[in-house]
Amino acid sequence: MRLEDLDVFRAVHETGNFQRAALRCGLSQSAVTKVVRKLEDEFGVQLMERGGRSLALTPAGRTLYLRAMELSALTIATRRDMAGEVAAMRGAIRLGIVPALLGSVAAPVLADMLPGPHPVQLLVSVKHSAELVRMLEEGKLDLAVCFGVQHLPPDVLRTRVGPQRYRLVVRAGHPLAGSIPSLEQLSKSRWLLPTSDVTLRTEVEQMFANAGLGALDVRVETDTSATLMIPLLRRSDLITVLPEQAFQPLAGEGLAALDVDLHALTGEVTVYHRRKTPSVGLLMELKHRLEAQARSNSLSG
Repeated sequence: MRLEDLDVFRAVHETGNFQRAALRCGLSQSAVTKVVRKLEDEFGVQLMERGGRSLALTPAGRTLYLRAMELSALTIATRRDMAGEVAAMRGAIRLGIVPALLGSVAAPVLADMLPGPHPVQLLVSVKHSAELVRMLEEGKLDLAVCFGVQHLPPDVLRTRVGPQRYRLVVRAGHPLAGSIPSLEQLSKSRWLLPTSDVTLRTEVEQMFANAGLGALDVRVETDTSATLMIPLLRRSDLITVLPEQAFQPLAGEGLAALDVDLHALTGEVTVYHRRKTPSVGLLMELKHRLEAQARSNSLSG
């Protein structure tokens, strides 16, 4: 029995017939049929009921299918973990970070480590928090420095390193700029917010719901950082939410922060890693330095 044979067997069951399984696996239909027959001969039991135009698993076939699923998941996880080990041993570190923390957390740490005695190669991905955690779960990253997410995958661990403060930001000439708007006024405005799977979006909407106000008028939602949408913000009357670190370099450049109490939106800067993250010196050193830098920023802020 080969793993490839189990993949073919799974394809037959999941597609419902030999022809579609052959297309999915890139094999001829006769080759797919031979694989299933070979498995039946090897185990000495019928795996599929071949009746009419449909195929159904026998009890033994159902058992083999479930085991094939488990082996497939284990194979993917093993390849993912070994790729991480190889990358780490070669001094290659895959780091994910949100745009708001790139300058204040990642840049000083990386600038300090790169001239060091040990060669290090970095692959840096800059995306929003939910996407970074997904990439970490899939084994595409070794570390991620971002904000809190709604759903933490079981294979991902986190270290909370400090509070994250936010500002409501508009263009300098916005009708609400320079005033102290009420939540009711804000609820009637037009918004630019992250997609609904991002924790910050949920917290913003919950803040207004807790005040008994209706759904926000979200005219633009984005699956990237709101900082990348600044050109649109400068040319419209949209309101968005930016991390304090992202807003400070932009203050006075055609943007203004509204005087609104956002204690309800105080999140957390968090460092994420997989349970199977290789415990290689450079990788662990980077993790500890990023955590220390984020804590230092939090205390100084």
